[in-house]
Amino acid sequence: MSRDYKKIPIVDTARRCGLVLNPRTLTRGEVEAGCPFCGDHGGGKYHLFLNTSTDQYRCVLCGAHGNSVTLYARVKGLSNLEAFRELEEGGNIYPMPKQSASQYTEAAPRPLAERSEIYSDLLELLSLSDRHKENLIGRGLSEERIAQNQYRSIPETQAGRRLLASLLRSCGHELEGIPGFRTRYGEWTLAGPNGFLIPVRDKDGLIQGLKIRLDDEADPDRKYRWLSSRDMPHGARSYSWVHVTGDRSSKRAYLTEGPLKGDVASFLDNDALFVCIGGVNAIHGLKDTVRKLGVTELVEAMDMDQNTNPHVRNAVLAIRRELGSLPNIRYSKYVWSPVYKGVDDYYHARAAA
Repeated sequence: MSRDYKKIPIVDTARRCGLVLNPRTLTRGEVEAGCPFCGDHGGGKYHLFLNTSTDQYRCVLCGAHGNSVTLYARVKGLSNLEAFRELEEGGNIYPMPKQSASQYTEAAPRPLAERSEIYSDLLELLSLSDRHKENLIGRGLSEERIAQNQYRSIPETQAGRRLLASLLRSCGHELEGIPGFRTRYGEWTLAGPNGFLIPVRDKDGLIQGLKIRLDDEADPDRKYRWLSSRDMPHGARSYSWVHVTGDRSSKRAYLTEGPLKGDVASFLDNDALFVCIGGVNAIHGLKDTVRKLGVTELVEAMDMDQNTNPHVRNAVLAIRRELGSLPNIRYSKYVWSPVYKGVDDYYHARAAA
């Protein structure tokens, strides 16, 4: 007779560990919490993600990850066996459900060519608000480059979002499997917070996904989020795709974090080729992207907070190890005044001098 597996809810475990949870996310499939390992807690900082379906956790800042037992063990300074026994005695263990805990059907993202076509038509239906354009101009972009890069404002009303989905469907597009789209009361609509959209493109210019620059977020480290409809009716998750911007024929590429940062830096550096990851720990696909570009020189242009934040520094070191195995590519580091956190800030100040 086989022994039943037990489910140890990750959110219950996080509460027992004394973690600070983001109350706005408690009904979602992924609950946000302050990370107890990198000290980034309180004040609206939530970099630890708790997946309620798999009972796994991951910090997008320091990279800490594991399950309910290992989380409790590490916080409490126990062995995994001791942690399991304490959690079991706490009464927060339930039989593992025979079916998925999610009540929604989540589709896998559609192939790149289909995503790009639908996202391109989506952007054609949208416009950019004056305040979002002012934000982009303030970063150093020209109006021509803003139009070329196709930044767009997300409709702020549910009626506008439903209309957008309806127009795309009337063009023959099937929205199942397109991250950001979901059904609401049986009608297709666009998910996501208010803000403006940033197309994230591959080496051939195809749109892999869209990132949102949020309007209402005080924490500068939380200003950007992938357009996703994960854990929503008929929704699809987004991945952290690598963005390529600038002159794709160049043999020298700069590596930085954030698609908008790369767009700005590329523009201010005469269309220099930039490869942009979604976060310091989001390096899946990075090596393949660099290899396919065929560059012979890679210049690291990651944020200068790596000099003061050990978790960022460790992530940057992991990137160097990841790319160090690529043959026939010379790797170097670009250094500028630490007064400017990002390479885009430095370029903007240099252009204004």
